[in-house]
Amino acid sequence: MSLGTFFGLIARDGFSAAHGYGSHQGIALALGTLALAVGSAAVQSMASQLKPRRNSRRALVLGANREAAQRSEFFRSRRRGASEIVGFVSGNGDGRLLLGDDEGEQVCESFESILDGCAIDEVLQIGQCPGLDGSQLPTICAERGITLRTLVRSPLGNAGRYTTECVGNGQYVISFEAVPEARIRLAVKRALDVVGALIGLIGCGVAYLLLARRIKQETEGSVIFRQTRVGRNGRLFKLYKFRTMHITAEERLKELINQNEMRGHVFKLCNDPRITPLGRAMRKRYLDELPQFLNVLKGDMSLVGTRPPTRAEVAKYSPHHQRRLSVKPGMTGFWQLTGNGKVTDFEEIVRLDCRYIDNWSLWLDCKIIGKTFIKLFRGGGW
Repeated sequence: MSLGTFFGLIARDGFSAAHGYGSHQGIALALGTLALAVGSAAVQSMASQLKPRRNSRRALVLGANREAAQRSEFFRSRRRGASEIVGFVSGNGDGRLLLGDDEGEQVCESFESILDGCAIDEVLQIGQCPGLDGSQLPTICAERGITLRTLVRSPLGNAGRYTTECVGNGQYVISFEAVPEARIRLAVKRALDVVGALIGLIGCGVAYLLLARRIKQETEGSVIFRQTRVGRNGRLFKLYKFRTMHITAEERLKELINQNEMRGHVFKLCNDPRITPLGRAMRKRYLDELPQFLNVLKGDMSLVGTRPPTRAEVAKYSPHHQRRLSVKPGMTGFWQLTGNGKVTDFEEIVRLDCRYIDNWSLWLDCKIIGKTFIKLFRGGGW
């Protein structure tokens, strides 16, 4: 029985006992209903006030700058284990500490004295605190059974994440993952690659039967063109494509390098004279890329990823360009969807590749594959 119901019964029974059940029964019912409403409101009010106090943890924030105040809001508002911030600790410049709370600031001789004088459940190390030895914080808090939480900043901003793993004897391995390391999701990605590669190789076989003779008629050399490319973290592999250029294409590259339409460490020329007539038609429908399904099946590439560069291109990379090599190269990706004719700056390609790495998910891969099929049927060309 709720407290409001209890109040209602008391009012109804008391009034009835004093005056009987005659004409005053309606008045008793109205008073009982009013008592019920007042009682329910009182119970809800008390519950709303008692609940956060019962579940919240009293926290002390190290750092009194603006960032510390902003980050502490996370601990105040998180759904589980919300923290009640009871004060901020900062340094005053002479080796002593300042404790600030709703009542003002006071000078404290040591951090231990602050903990001993307050009821604290956890310490949030968010900002800088001159005068306090951060290496001693874990010991100070552990001796008192206080939880220590430390804000860790990723060198890549929103990209990457930290994980911890206990190896026993009180030792932990802290890992910074700048690329996706979710093993289960990566295993699913690999399974999708294998299935997609097997289906794609069927189409590749049909295309080979239809195109091989015409390719041989337009240029010498093998139907399948092989070129060494750089894969994940510097791994070298042979990239397979249907031949779309004359056999002397690589030797003639030096003659055309000054006509490069791209800025940076990648070469592209729309009206490249090295491309055969059939090769130009194949590129328009991406047919020359079909043999890369074999690279996907072998594990050198993925269906979705970054563009696989040549060794000559990688030799010119700056340090921040290397991150695009941290995942498997793919047959399609953000750059291919944007359109090679629209992106003319290598730095933009790097930005798109890093965007893919930072936002990778299985759903994102599915969306890119779907958009690639749409572009394929439209015949946009790489």
